[in-house]
Amino acid sequence: MKKVLLLFIALFFICSFSQNNSKNSLIVNDDEIVTFIFAGDIMGHSPQFQAAYNPKNNCFNYDICFKNVKPYIQSADFALANLEVPIAGKPYSGYPNFSSPDALLDAIKNAGFNILQTANNHALDRNRSGLERTIFQLEKRKLFHLGSYYNEIQRDSTYPLILNSKGIRIALLNCTYGTNDRKPSGLTLVNYLDTIQILQDIEKARKLGAEFQIMTVHWGTEYELQSNEIQYKYAQFFVNHGINLVIGSHPHVVQNAENLIAKDSLSVPVFYSLGNYLSNQRNLNSNGGIMVKVQISSKTKRITTISYLPVYVFRGVLNGEYQYHLIPTIDFIKHPSQFPINKSDSVSLVDFHRLTMNRLYNQHILQ
Repeated sequence: MKKVLLLFIALFFICSFSQNNSKNSLIVNDDEIVTFIFAGDIMGHSPQFQAAYNPKNNCFNYDICFKNVKPYIQSADFALANLEVPIAGKPYSGYPNFSSPDALLDAIKNAGFNILQTANNHALDRNRSGLERTIFQLEKRKLFHLGSYYNEIQRDSTYPLILNSKGIRIALLNCTYGTNDRKPSGLTLVNYLDTIQILQDIEKARKLGAEFQIMTVHWGTEYELQSNEIQYKYAQFFVNHGINLVIGSHPHVVQNAENLIAKDSLSVPVFYSLGNYLSNQRNLNSNGGIMVKVQISSKTKRITTISYLPVYVFRGVLNGEYQYHLIPTIDFIKHPSQFPINKSDSVSLVDFHRLTMNRLYNQHILQ
């Protein structure tokens, strides 16, 4: 079932980005290669917004979190992450019912992300009002989103999200296994792992002219380092029905990846879980994640290259700032003097890098 090829960690090319005013279309202008960067779970635990708070001006600021990964993010035409925390307003809270300050979205946008996935098990932590406020704050900042909606009219007009870039139309889809036993109320909607609905969405994307389709999916078992049989079956279902790339989230650890073979004999990359991107979880394997870079040719309509970059979440003082600092592990390993962190975290970072690389080595794919 797998094609095994060596993957490498690569510096991400700098690409230009622009967007038009259409409700469900983005446009970039450059050559024939469209570059995506995918990141894992952006969480909102209480210590995170406490670290972001500045009592001198009574404001929150998360910009420093993304300082070391910002060049990688901004190198892409499209940068996506899983927003696993409602922006539901005060009172701010962490687990189990999250709500983070609006400033988190400002930092996410400032870092270079332009699309956020919102279908995950915490989408309804603050019920209907929290979901609606999250969507409002995303749209206020002109951040594109997919996975949850005010109502059916909004979903019908904006989903699947179609990216019109460099001569290729790419569809983004997003769904979740559940929402922690909460259900949408009123007219609000969340995309679930409903195979009948997913088939309809894939077909709709085709009718909208999509030539490449990407599924971002919230699934799997938390903290399990290997994907399970249910994930595999869903992944093969996606591939059999025309999905060209699968990116997973939810387990809060980096899981294995593989190629699955589509009916047309083409191989489709499946990353079962990218792990945590920004969170307070400090256990081994949950203290970081990977950023995945995918390049797609607008001429061949196929992936040309895939690479990944492990990122460690350092909680502490770096360059005089106490925060949750995202540190690309390869940058630390090559230039440790640029990241004067404590010995304990240095060891944890290197362990995270080693374990992640070992788990992914010889499992990735390049079309």
